[in-house]
Amino acid sequence: MNNISKYIHFFRKISFTTSNILKNQHVIQDHTCLLNLLTTRYVSNSNHISLSNAKDTNDILITNIKLAKQTKEVLEIVRSHNSVMTYQQHLQALNSLFILQKNDRTMISKEELTRSPEFTALCHKITICSRNLDLNDVMNSVKCLSYLGVSVNSNIMQVLLQLISKMINEMSLKQITFLHFLLKELSSCPLVDVLTLALPIVFETQIQYKIEDNVYWQVRFLNYIAKHNLSQESFDFVMSRIIKNIDQLNPKIVKSLLLCLYYKGYSTEKYINVIDKCIHIFINRIELIADTSDIEAILTRMLYKYKEESEVFYNEQFIDALIEYLIEKQESFQNLSYIVKKLNKIGFVHRGLLNYMTCQLTDHTTLENYKFSVLMSYIVACANANYIPPRFIELKPNILKILSVQKDILKLPWLLLTFDLAVLDCWSQKLLEHVFSRSFLNGFLNRSDNIHDYIMLLKLYQAAVTLFPGGYDGPLPPPDVLKKATDIYQKSFRNFPLKTALEHGLGGSDYVLSGVRSKLGHFIDHILVMRPGGYPVAIQNDDKSKLLLENIIQSYKNYLVIGIMVNKPNNYVINLNCLRGTFMLTNKMIEATGLVLLQISLEVWDGLLDYEKIPYIMRELKSKTDINVLTDKNIH
Repeated sequence: MNNISKYIHFFRKISFTTSNILKNQHVIQDHTCLLNLLTTRYVSNSNHISLSNAKDTNDILITNIKLAKQTKEVLEIVRSHNSVMTYQQHLQALNSLFILQKNDRTMISKEELTRSPEFTALCHKITICSRNLDLNDVMNSVKCLSYLGVSVNSNIMQVLLQLISKMINEMSLKQITFLHFLLKELSSCPLVDVLTLALPIVFETQIQYKIEDNVYWQVRFLNYIAKHNLSQESFDFVMSRIIKNIDQLNPKIVKSLLLCLYYKGYSTEKYINVIDKCIHIFINRIELIADTSDIEAILTRMLYKYKEESEVFYNEQFIDALIEYLIEKQESFQNLSYIVKKLNKIGFVHRGLLNYMTCQLTDHTTLENYKFSVLMSYIVACANANYIPPRFIELKPNILKILSVQKDILKLPWLLLTFDLAVLDCWSQKLLEHVFSRSFLNGFLNRSDNIHDYIMLLKLYQAAVTLFPGGYDGPLPPPDVLKKATDIYQKSFRNFPLKTALEHGLGGSDYVLSGVRSKLGHFIDHILVMRPGGYPVAIQNDDKSKLLLENIIQSYKNYLVIGIMVNKPNNYVINLNCLRGTFMLTNKMIEATGLVLLQISLEVWDGLLDYEKIPYIMRELKSKTDINVLTDKNIH
């Protein structure tokens, strides 16, 4: 059943049951209004007040209700004058009770208020005269009653909601958005459910002829469209109106508009000029319009659009400005860690921020004050940057101490964390022995999505064997677990985009080995051997697939053995021309075997035309060969 069918079905369902309520209310209303008229005349005559002064008397009563300082004063007015009060006065009494209760100008709780006989009488009178209420009165009454805790299934709420359902097509776009906000605060019932379903449908059918020429409300309507997943057509229509009023944008509106334009599910790449204009305004007035939660929300949506839709949404200047602002306002370490966690996902690095966070930890607090997940965002950020802040050494002992206390918490990403600490030259044999033990691995790897865990275990094992200061002499991971990790890792290398160009450039397939592994499980995209002058050497072996890196290096120890590593875009820090720390550490491990590494960016490679690729790779090889020959001469 589609949305429109549900809309019609629900209205048919509730119309029958609620029509009886309104029919009965109409009869009661006729009798009550007659009684009110007679009573008013009686009171007026007995006090020698002419009917022409009735309006002034009523105004005085409304004024007294508005001037009440406590809820009990309003209730006292209702108690004394209920029988002669008009429905406008009853509405004012309800509104005043709402305001006073909200501002804590009361001596009684909401529950005591709604159970009082005066409040019950007030609701009864509003219900009786409900047919006289206009749409704004009805919506305001629902707002007040909802805040005061009146049940959605009560008689008055059901009558008011039914009236709203009858007037739904008369609503302005403002009223629709406000009513939807009210409905979110109400418990589920047939009337609430049908209105919640119907409002977006009505909004979308009316947007093109009811929209106002006011950029503030246009942005509000755009936000409603995005939140309720309305059509791209409606989104584009409202954006066309906003663009006409683009010069009327102010900082407050800009914040909301940015959040809308970064909303997932809508194609907004075509509005990148509007986004850039908003960013410019936002940066220049950031201190007036943004707090940390705003910045976090905007970053979250912007980074999602960048990762999932298009690179045009990435704006380095904007991110830098946000970070500088947070540092300037001395934001807390915890809030900064939430920001850093988002930036880690795209490999964005800001060393000034990492220095500031390090100083916060060393100057003002102790690590024990934070959840380890908060600290981990900071550690991962430093590892991503391949950057050890100047005072990080002061934190090492406490970081390792906290880890030792939490060693039995398997939900922590232990292998990744230990590897990140290795990037930061923070080693612990005790920690390695723990994560390499079979008892730990049996529990940690016992989950379905564990491929990345196996790969991290293999890399951590390689790092311990090749780079541990003074040499690692503790137990290593069980051989069967390592074998599985190696098999999983090698399966991730299936494509060799440089292979054809290398073979053509060097003179044939005898000069290039692709997909070479080491005894420790390292995997190198390509291996080739060069002699002085930059000339390739054929690699002699009947079964090249069984050649290990160590054997090749030993067999050609008088030559320069070069390994080529192809790096995907996410291997790099997005805002600096360098690899992330974890990939830098991987390269150090491989170079520790004696292999000279040449790093090739896959993004750069894919950007070359076919006829440019062979000259490019040959230049890179010659440059690497010349540098190493020169280095060897200087050493000797």
